[in-house]
Amino acid sequence: MSFQAVVRDAADMLVTNGDVTLRMSILQGSANGTAVFVETHSATTNANGLVTVELGGGTVVSGSVGSIDWGSGPYFLRTETDPLGGSNYSISGASELLSVPYALHAANNMPGPAGPQGPPGVAGCDMVRSGNMVVVYTPTHAYGFNQSESSGSLNTGNWKVTTLSGNVIGAVASENTIVVYTSTHAYGLYQSQMSGSLNTANWAVTTLDGNVIDAVSNMNQIAVYTSSHAYGFYQSESSQSLNSGNWKVTTLDGVPMGAVPSRQQIVVYTTTHAYGFYQSQSSQSLNIGNWSVTTLDGTPAGALPTR
Repeated sequence: MSFQAVVRDAADMLVTNGDVTLRMSILQGSANGTAVFVETHSATTNANGLVTVELGGGTVVSGSVGSIDWGSGPYFLRTETDPLGGSNYSISGASELLSVPYALHAANNMPGPAGPQGPPGVAGCDMVRSGNMVVVYTPTHAYGFNQSESSGSLNTGNWKVTTLSGNVIGAVASENTIVVYTSTHAYGLYQSQMSGSLNTANWAVTTLDGNVIDAVSNMNQIAVYTSSHAYGFYQSESSQSLNSGNWKVTTLDGVPMGAVPSRQQIVVYTTTHAYGFYQSQSSQSLNIGNWSVTTLDGTPAGALPTR
């Protein structure tokens, strides 16, 4: 079972590129229940304070993951951290294990609930479309087909190609933009406007930090989120004409759990915070995209948009 956390010291400062020690305990019954498995890990945080370890792959103190009867839960995971890399575990927390034990439960030849259908794998060549554009993408390139306008009349069709870095994961579209994302970058295709007429399409690229998790879209915006950051792609407006496509990034605290779009907003939520991506309006024209964050009291059970 993979575990990720952002480590902060006693002054609430990120511990970046530092050696830390974690003691991890699986507790039966409650957050203060009996420890059925305990292990320790010595790990190093990255530039964003993120540490990643494998539960069951550390130095065993007591118990065995393989001998846990997951059908006799609930079970909770308690983490204790020494941000200095020793054995003075000054930071602790506990949360209920909700999904991974079901997989282990099934692995022990005991029936468990079926999980949701996963997304299909990336084909050798795929296509996605939005209101005025189509993108065909391969493992190495993305090809955007578009038409510009003059005096409100469509011009000749054109292709706009960009070279992709990293392993292609997928693509997602809003009504006006398309994003192709890989393991290391996200590429946004857009058309700006002048006096209400569409210009030639262009690609806007951003580098992704962390392991890519998913991407979602609504009418005007697209968000790609990783294990450490969320990236919002948007177009602002001037006199109700679309400007260039831009990326707005925010750093995530906690372990990402999901994302949900409404018609005009997107929320990415973690175990500790929720991040809302939005665009305000002036004279009915959309402004620059921004992220708004709130701290959550407890682990979220889900998220639901308005219809």
